[in-house]
Amino acid sequence: MTACSSSAPTAQSAPVQSPATAAPPSSPVSAAPSPSATATPDAAPAPPRPAYCRRGGAKLWANLASCGWPASANTGPDLSQCPGHRLVANAGSLTRTIQVTAANTVISCENIQGMLDIEAQNVTVRDSVIESNSGKLGEAANGTADIKVEDGASAVIDHVEINGDQGVHACVWHQGTSLVVNAVDCYGSNDGIFSWADHSYSPTTGDHFVITNSYFHDFTDKTSNGHSDGFQTEGASDGFIKHNTYQMTASADSAIALWDSLRDSRNIDVRHNLITGGGFAIYAEDYYPGDGGPGDPPAVGGYSVSDIRFTNNVFSTYAAGCVGSFGVWFERPGWSPYDGGPTDGWHRHGNRVLETGQDLDGGNPSGPGLSCG
Repeated sequence: MTACSSSAPTAQSAPVQSPATAAPPSSPVSAAPSPSATATPDAAPAPPRPAYCRRGGAKLWANLASCGWPASANTGPDLSQCPGHRLVANAGSLTRTIQVTAANTVISCENIQGMLDIEAQNVTVRDSVIESNSGKLGEAANGTADIKVEDGASAVIDHVEINGDQGVHACVWHQGTSLVVNAVDCYGSNDGIFSWADHSYSPTTGDHFVITNSYFHDFTDKTSNGHSDGFQTEGASDGFIKHNTYQMTASADSAIALWDSLRDSRNIDVRHNLITGGGFAIYAEDYYPGDGGPGDPPAVGGYSVSDIRFTNNVFSTYAAGCVGSFGVWFERPGWSPYDGGPTDGWHRHGNRVLETGQDLDGGNPSGPGLSCG
């Protein structure tokens, strides 16, 4: 699935040498961007956070940044890194495709209209705003994105505001060799980040991804199948998803969906995220060759979902008055041997309900205000 690129202008940003690189195959965690400064021993301690940060509810979600979570106020471009503290306009049609074909290109401090099609290695997009619209609706928009990382390409997307204008499938579509996303403000698309397994090109497309410190919210149901997910894959491996805010609605599909219709999904670490909304907030579902539903075979003998770890994630009842419309973790009771989840079972530690403190490592919560279904 390739982006439209006919009559597309070429990105004008000059190539530079040795930008940050994305995750190595064996250790996606090592590529997570690190803070630019380290506290000194005599630095003043941080002031205590307001009590509502611990209690959750509407006040937390109205003040995410002050509670230490990614939000619009602390993601997107850092204008202090831009000349004159402003962005340079890169104006044009929202439906145009801007091809990036030179390795090591850095695009920074731009206000871009149009879809970036990254076709080269080690491309960096930082401290910028991108708004685009494919001009398509429904499944005709499948595979479109504000930023698309093509086969064989790799990219770092750092401090970027991404507006899908209710006209693209994803803020970032990753079918390259590696991807690092940090401090991104993503909205207006059907999905946040989609790792696509283009096995016709390579058995590792869409692998090696790091997603940190980003805010995913206000998705659209007008493109693709209308089922919104903060992160989705049909078969990707070696990923790290840490300290993001997934503000999904009660009618959204999920915050994080890890499936295996195209290839195995394995070795993905999901930790310290704030999540609300979704049917099931989390899908880590082995459903190939079937999902075990009426007339459908069980997920035995096909692709697998394995070594998927969920650690210290916080789930909020804010979106629907409960944790997920159906629950936190996808399940299909009685579906042996997986109970509908990862092929090798759930690996969960330290996951809890924000508003009640209830432990979620043993499965879905039950009780007033916890389970909608």
